[in-house]
Amino acid sequence: TRRNTHRSGLLQLPICLVNLPFSFFSSYLPACYNYQQPGCPFHFEPVCGSNGVTYTNECVLCDTVRETRKKILIVKHGPC
Repeated sequence: TRRNTHRSGLLQLPICLVNLPFSFFSSYLPACYNYQQPGCPFHFEPVCGSNGVTYTNECVLCDTVRETRKKILIVKHGPC
């Protein structure tokens, strides 16, 4: 019975991955090393963070990462 439970758990894994709000397999770290100076440019180039928040641009996302000390990936360019 333990073997069957293990198998059914593995079969459920793809279903769980399909129900994720974002594809974490295509997410990537923002290039925060490009934004070392305080303040961000005002250009509107939205990015969608892995936390489901749309940021004005990558620099604003990087500021949030520095302030919160949380890992936030870029899921896609454009709003969430």
